[in-house]
Amino acid sequence: MSLTTFKATVSSTDEPFTFVSQSRDFTTTFEATQKQNGYNKGITPNEGLLFSLGACEDIVAESFYKKEQFEYSSLYILLQGEISNNRPGFDTIDLDIHFRTSKSKREIESFVKFMEETCPVRDNLVNKVPIITKQIQTNQ
Repeated sequence: MSLTTFKATVSSTDEPFTFVSQSRDFTTTFEATQKQNGYNKGITPNEGLLFSLGACEDIVAESFYKKEQFEYSSLYILLQGEISNNRPGFDTIDLDIHFRTSKSKREIESFVKFMEETCPVRDNLVNKVPIITKQIQTNQ
């Protein structure tokens, strides 16, 4: 079994509740407060989680449709997360998956099941993944 490591860094900024994340040469701004009736600096971490899940499901479809003999001409996924304040995170995440395909409903459902079983981001959300704080430092 080979091991692949992914790394990301998230840093605070001079602007309150605004954070910059970086992985490889890519940067994303996250914002944790609503200003002027809308987020104007970046996405929330919860929106980032929805983006990641949707992108991963889409990538699985694009990567495996030929092998799974599932032809389609387009795919889009609408994601919605609900938070009721009973816990810090989402209570539920709903996906509406839209294919343009001539495949039967049964074939579509079978391919979606394959996507769900193959998507690593979904796997991380559905199954408990250990998160370990290895080090805490102060820089003065």
